[in-house]
Amino acid sequence: MKKLADDLKFVNKEINALSKKLEQLSKKAAKLMKAAPKKKAVKKAKATPVKAAPKKKAVKKAKATPVKAAPKKKVAKKIKAAPAKKTVKKKVAKKTAAPKKPAGKPSATPTSKVLTLMKRYKKGIAISKLKERSGLNDKQISNILHRASKEGKIKRVARGVYQLA
Repeated sequence: MKKLADDLKFVNKEINALSKKLEQLSKKAAKLMKAAPKKKAVKKAKATPVKAAPKKKAVKKAKATPVKAAPKKKVAKKIKAAPAKKTVKKKVAKKTAAPKKPAGKPSATPTSKVLTLMKRYKKGIAISKLKERSGLNDKQISNILHRASKEGKIKRVARGVYQLA
């Protein structure tokens, strides 16, 4: 009971503090409203009942006489030839020699990434770790592993685990 009484006192204090803040804010808002330029009040139109539109007199229409359809003539369908495609001359870019790479560092191909990762793991590395460490997708890794095993660079230790040969 004592705890409940303490909680109620606390809530009461918080409510009082909030009400004081609310009063202060309302006073500030009132001052701002007085200081703001007054706009012309827009009068709201009173709701007036909508009068029903006068009914129009019905006009009798003359019945249309059915027109006999003309007999259909058989016309051979003309087959349009596809429009001839315009040939666009492509500009041929001049081939320039590719910039030579420095001889000291091999290029960072996906295969080299996988093989360098495998060097760190003497007992072998799982495909899932290769995928997460190299950033390659499953298809790329499986192709690299297959090619490297055919070349004899790696060997299979267990299912899904490979190591350098």
